[in-house]
Amino acid sequence: MTVGIVGRGRMGRGLAEAVRQAGLHPLLVPGRADPRRVADLLDRAALVVLAVPFPAAVEFLRGPAGRRGRGRTLVDPTNPVFCEPPVVPPGRSGGELLAELAADRASGPDHPGEGWRVAKAFNTVPAGVLARCRVNGLPVSLPVAADHPAALRDVFALARALGFAPLDAGGIRTARHLEALTGLLMAVSDRQGLRGQVSIHIGVPSGDRTVWEPACRAG
Repeated sequence: MTVGIVGRGRMGRGLAEAVRQAGLHPLLVPGRADPRRVADLLDRAALVVLAVPFPAAVEFLRGPAGRRGRGRTLVDPTNPVFCEPPVVPPGRSGGELLAELAADRASGPDHPGEGWRVAKAFNTVPAGVLARCRVNGLPVSLPVAADHPAALRDVFALARALGFAPLDAGGIRTARHLEALTGLLMAVSDRQGLRGQVSIHIGVPSGDRTVWEPACRAG
């Protein structure tokens, strides 16, 4: 799998290194490059992660790349809850807004079926935690919100390859809760002096359900 990663900040670089260590192929492109060049590069990716601030993610979808999804999965790890001034209306989420924008860009007779399937994921994992897959001996959980089963399947495959434990959090509407959760985690981090080194494990009771146990990467 070739994983396209837009953005060369801490999140983008950290994710690219984790993808490389997992034996996948990262395609790291700068978020501020020429929009057409970005679109051309990302045509080679099976899945794309927008590791950029929320306003840049909006511009990505409004640009040429917004019409070139071809039904592929677009992962939104943004956290607009930290944007000042606020960029998302109360009661909504950045994930929902990006999914709606992707749908709008895909509509029309000139480009049917060319949209992106947006999934909210990785926003609860700080850049400094990407190289880890356990917290206190337990697998780091990765909640995923998506309306499309194919997008959910794609993100689960990537998360498992990186050593995380993905969990179906529901449709893209749930993105508002995932973004609020990140705000809580960062508040705890600040209060406890953790410097962003915080992650979560969501326990799933065993029994009739099959509980997936992730295999950590070497090192």
